Amino acid sequence: MPVWLEVLLNLSGYAGFVALATSGAGCSQDSAEDETCRSKR
Repeated sequence: MPVWLEVLLNLSGYAGFVALATSGAGCSQDSAEDETCRSKR
């Protein structure tokens, strides 16, 4: 696999992770342990 293709895949994977993390997909209504999610509401 070419190096540029590996870099492209890593960057796209990281961008997807950041998009999921910033959209609040990890915060559910029932998560009592997650203090940051509760404090933002």
